[in-house]
Amino acid sequence: MGEQRHIRFEDATLQAALLQELDRAGTRYTLDALGSVLFEDAEADDVTDAAHKVRDAQFPWYFLRWRTEAEAERYRDVLATAQVPFFVEHHESGFWFLVRRADQAEHDRLWLRVIEDVPQGPRA
Repeated sequence: MGEQRHIRFEDATLQAALLQELDRAGTRYTLDALGSVLFEDAEADDVTDAAHKVRDAQFPWYFLRWRTEAEAERYRDVLATAQVPFFVEHHESGFWFLVRRADQAEHDRLWLRVIEDVPQGPRA
């Protein structure tokens, strides 16, 4: 048996679309109490394909992940205040921001509000 992995979109509509894609593909998964999709390594490619379909239906995107949850929470607040569109995904590695590629320059500017003394921003 492989490692237990998970994914959950915070947005209920995106999460429902993910479940629909997984069911359509016949992918094996279970749900936890939060509604996260739990899956094994053997299903990782199928889950990733389904998640990409959901992501791609939103906008041309890329991922951002901060080193700490505190930084990520501050960045969430900065994005919300700036009214820059984003979605949040939860994974076993932490939570990731799904952001529009068209807003990359804005993200490059905004991350400085989170950490002023570190010369690098989020991981892309």
